[in-house]
Amino acid sequence: MRPGERAERGVRTVAVALAAALLCQCGEGPQAPAPTPRPLRIGIDLWAGYYPLVLAEDLGYLREEGVAVELSIPGNTDHMLANFAAGDYDGVCVSLGDVITLTRNVDDVRLILVSDESSGGDQILARTPVTSADQLRGKRIGTNLGGFGELFVRRMLDRHGVGPAEVQWVDLDAAEIPERLAAGDIDIGHTWEPYASQAMAKGMHCCFTSADTPGLILDGLITRGHAVEERGEDLRRMTRAWLRAVDWWREHPADGDRRIETRLGLPKGEARPVGIKILDRRDNHLLMREDEGPAPLGKVASQYVDFFVSRGLLLQRPEPRALFDATFLP
Repeated sequence: MRPGERAERGVRTVAVALAAALLCQCGEGPQAPAPTPRPLRIGIDLWAGYYPLVLAEDLGYLREEGVAVELSIPGNTDHMLANFAAGDYDGVCVSLGDVITLTRNVDDVRLILVSDESSGGDQILARTPVTSADQLRGKRIGTNLGGFGELFVRRMLDRHGVGPAEVQWVDLDAAEIPERLAAGDIDIGHTWEPYASQAMAKGMHCCFTSADTPGLILDGLITRGHAVEERGEDLRRMTRAWLRAVDWWREHPADGDRRIETRLGLPKGEARPVGIKILDRRDNHLLMREDEGPAPLGKVASQYVDFFVSRGLLLQRPEPRALFDATFLP
């Protein structure tokens, strides 16, 4: 091959290679598919305040936002919180009180959405009616000790002038209360819907509800710092879908209840948010706003911080403002 031919062929070879590369870049050549992000792993309790996420999936709002969610309902709050602390969930839905106690083991927990306010949905039930202090003293009371339930029960005791040392405390999960009351293992127990209705069906008597402690029991969706960094945009999309489902449920309550009950296999009527105020976008912004001083959410969180510190359940006092993040709200 003559030197001129070799040079000409080399130019043609480079030109062919460049053309092939351009064809691939234009989509006419083979391309490796982009990896699909795994679904967000979210854990919830059976509680109507968290059901907008179920509706967001059923109505296709999550799909429209381009985010997939793997929803888990473990049926035990303590186990769910432990798994969250271990990194098994990207987010969980819990009470504000539980958010405070989580700071003992998780230093970067953040509440990004306030789902609801319990306004009667949390109940303290008894085997016999309670109308006086004498009917409380010496009784075995079941609740989640070291959590928001303990503070809630103490508020009931305060109302009757009964000290915490005058009763017997039993550490129980809310889901256990109906059976333990019926079996006579405890005399009084704190639980919430749908477990409260199950206990009432067994003949138990309601003696105190969260309607007696307005604003105390708030619930919401929490995540961790690493999830914010790795899946922040997906969390924002999920939050948008969630709040959109809240608005839809308000406009279509019966259809929303039916969809949730079908999805979760609940008996008819158990999806209805009785005694629960579902919070929307405006409610969230009002709770987290700080343009006129400390945010209302921070003031409620401070009550729990003070309580847990006084009980020796927190060695370090978390800053309430650092526990929530309004930047995920639409």
